[in-house]
Amino acid sequence: MPKFLLIALNGPTGGEGDEAEYNKWYDEVHAFDLMSITGAKSVRRFKVEAQNRIDKPYVNVTEFEAESAGALMKELGEKASDFSDKIDRSTSVFVLAREITSEG
Repeated sequence: MPKFLLIALNGPTGGEGDEAEYNKWYDEVHAFDLMSITGAKSVRRFKVEAQNRIDKPYVNVTEFEAESAGALMKELGEKASDFSDKIDRSTSVFVLAREITSEG
């Protein structure tokens, strides 16, 4: 079965206390939503230490095994799309990538 990485680069809105609320939501709500998706293997979060041309304070990586990117994106939309108002959605970006294997 194909393996995928969902890599999200994002951060909190700019109000006082927003970063703490963003981290609480990610750890206590969103990570569990992501892990509820069929084929989810892990959710890992990182605080950015250095960057080049992308100004985001957090990188979030979720590993999946899924039949297809389309099926995975559909389930992500159904189970992991209720976002906190403390996440800066105006500048958030993500990449869904399929692992390269000798079979293609």
